[in-house]
Amino acid sequence: MMTEDVVLLTTFTNASKKIRVIFHKSVLIWDYEKPPFEQKSVKLENIISVKPDYLKCSHPSKDPEIDPFSFTIHYGSRESCGKWKHKSLNLKHTDPLQVTSWIKTLEKQLGDLGQRPKKLLIFINPFGGRKNSMQIYTKYGKPLFEIAGMDVTVNVSQRKDQIRDYLINGSLEMFDSVACVGGDGTVSELFNGLVLRECKIKGIEADNINTPLPNPRIPVGIIPGGSTDTIAYCLHGTTDPTTAVFHIIYGDSVGLDLVSVYNENQLLKLYASVLSYGYLGDVAYNSDRHRWMGPQRYNYSGFKKLVANKGYQGEVAILTDNDDINTQKCYENCDTCKNETGDEKVKAQWKTIKGKFFMISGANISCACSKSPNGIAPYSHLGDGNMHLVLVRHGSFINNLRLLLNLSNKNKHIEELPFVETYSAKEFCFRSLGSTSRWNCDGEIQHQANIRAKVSRQLLTIFSRGRPVVAERETKCCGI
Repeated sequence: MMTEDVVLLTTFTNASKKIRVIFHKSVLIWDYEKPPFEQKSVKLENIISVKPDYLKCSHPSKDPEIDPFSFTIHYGSRESCGKWKHKSLNLKHTDPLQVTSWIKTLEKQLGDLGQRPKKLLIFINPFGGRKNSMQIYTKYGKPLFEIAGMDVTVNVSQRKDQIRDYLINGSLEMFDSVACVGGDGTVSELFNGLVLRECKIKGIEADNINTPLPNPRIPVGIIPGGSTDTIAYCLHGTTDPTTAVFHIIYGDSVGLDLVSVYNENQLLKLYASVLSYGYLGDVAYNSDRHRWMGPQRYNYSGFKKLVANKGYQGEVAILTDNDDINTQKCYENCDTCKNETGDEKVKAQWKTIKGKFFMISGANISCACSKSPNGIAPYSHLGDGNMHLVLVRHGSFINNLRLLLNLSNKNKHIEELPFVETYSAKEFCFRSLGSTSRWNCDGEIQHQANIRAKVSRQLLTIFSRGRPVVAERETKCCGI
């Protein structure tokens, strides 16, 4: 039977009050028979599960018995700030046949939502960010996955690149999805491992920049547990762990571009957020010496490098097919990312820019986060096949301060500054012409100065419904 043909209408009891409940056209609607007549509804796609209730056991040794007169509907509700919250509706009826009918019908409808993952492999990095990833999973992830009836296997990493190595060489046959709890570095390990695994399976030479990289068959979930969680913020509009868990449970997905970075001989790494040279590269390198400070090490190193105001001579070659930046931001149901012809390279041409730069950043996403509401590339999209190359010319210390102030102000963009240039690029090459900095690649340091970076359009499938429009307007109410 088609979902649209199913109609259920029953009067239940909820907290001693009569409540009319209707399920029709994939929407559950309920209201109370007496004032206040507040009507509520939830779409089928936002229901997590339908569970029978259990009677209280008279003795601890007895197994719990199902209450034939009561059941609970668990669902998610998106608040005005963009966060998802777990809610439930408990319903009672004197006729057990009514209860059974509702449970079986709704379970059948949920089972027909084929995109939902059932067997999840989740990696937890206990050392990243604030070192609380295990607590995040235990508090936010595990309870909701159990309510959703998902079979979850937990893998706790003990060393750097363990997740990457496992995914390249381990067996994934019994899983239909993978996820991680950690920061951007943990996420990077995960998708680097998945892509290299696919290259290994299909016999593709990953080190050849002219060979297209294969799409991993398995979708990815990201539960934030790091210091900034830029990737999760750009995907979900928040770093709230519960929201990320809901996106995994629902199974809706978006395509995410990945950028592969090469030297003269080999693939160095793939990244999802940003590759930065100069200021941010120096900050990443120097902050690594102060890990004992926790997340504050970035503020400490950032201030020192800001005062030092060091510039680097270099040459950047950019492959672009559009000199003008599209000023539409990337939100859920983004038309730019859905455009099938977005990665055509017919008109793409190389252009070369030389100069002394305070910072060079190849942003694959906007790189927005709690400290930078618009990010370094506010108009960058998740899956349009382009990265935004942001060139910050070397200048005065005052210019550097203006740059950071614009980055931290939700009403300003760094592109408004006269010493900042942004280009839409499918590839770019960088060659140092003097003293060298290092590259900050998704929070990890790359010591090779001369590199080439290339976008692969929607290489990764991510559990997300996209960043909601309200997230930008209501960030204060979410505490981010």
